[in-house]
Amino acid sequence: MSKNIKMKLLIIIAVLGGMAILFWLAATGIIYALHDFDPNALQIDACLDAGGAWDYEGSTCKY
Repeated sequence: MSKNIKMKLLIIIAVLGGMAILFWLAATGIIYALHDFDPNALQIDACLDAGGAWDYEGSTCKY
């Protein structure tokens, strides 16, 4: 392949990859906004699985 074609393919791949990342971030933000998802959900689950109690005010796990 010539250098010009490789550069065009690289630009196309970069643009498509960037668009995919922006779409993913937008979808994640919409899910958080619409469903009032707690960003600490994974930490809360881990805390409760370990037998602790989650403090919602301080966002900490208490054992």
